Amino acid sequence: MPATSEYPELEALQSRISELSHLKQNVIMTYAILGGLERSVERTAAAIASLMGVPAPHFSRARRELEAEHWVERTHSEGQVKFYRLGERATGRKVVVPLRSRPTA
Repeated sequence: MPATSEYPELEALQSRISELSHLKQNVIMTYAILGGLERSVERTAAAIASLMGVPAPHFSRARRELEAEHWVERTHSEGQVKFYRLGERATGRKVVVPLRSRPTA
């Protein structure tokens, strides 16, 4: 009897990102760990880069490229700090209402 994974969505994510560079895979997996499939990660780029052990400029460049390819999406900003979550391409889920088009209170 084959063993079933406790984390099927994580395995599916790993399969979807397997063609990306290791840095981009690490960025996506870090967002998956910190925010899950739905929540925004409210940490600065410098903090996440430090957590990953990579220079902040490398992290920021990879995240910009991932955003352009819809692997991650910006959820909101506080001042000049931008916050992100996994995008549709990473989660495999269609977003019904994109966060940027929602009215704010």
